[in-house]
Amino acid sequence: MIAAPAFASSVAGALFCLKIAGVLVPALILYEILAPLPLFARWGGWLGPRLAPLGMSSPCALPLAAGLFLGIAYGAGIIIPMRERRDLGTDEIQSVGLFLVNCHAVLEDTLLFSLVGSRGPGQVLERMAVLGGVRLALALGVARVRYLRVRRLRGTRPGSRGPW
Repeated sequence: MIAAPAFASSVAGALFCLKIAGVLVPALILYEILAPLPLFARWGGWLGPRLAPLGMSSPCALPLAAGLFLGIAYGAGIIIPMRERRDLGTDEIQSVGLFLVNCHAVLEDTLLFSLVGSRGPGQVLERMAVLGGVRLALALGVARVRYLRVRRLRGTRPGSRGPW
């Protein structure tokens, strides 16, 4: 009978979806609780000068945090209202988007991958470090190259007052 294996597969898929929800829902709730706290404002102030070599300012810290930990769609959901309020310029949005394309959902992806087959917290942390390190290095490199290229095309030198 075909119905029994199909039903078993459906139940297994539904249980896996519940496991995914068990990872994503607490992460989203935690973010929503922490986002309004002054911690993000302080983090943005600290991170602002470090984002300048990538063509971003301190307001970019919030969508970067959301995108790094929760995914590119969540980061984009923060970028859109910031753009409507004119908190971010076009070049900054492009820099943030390029960064998040290369380095997004490091925490979320690792936790989801752990559902598929990790052998304990040590392996999850190891995978998170490797995944995060490789993605972060790639994102920093690509964002820096883009920033330098835009400055060169606009006729400004690194270190001089440019478009950002």
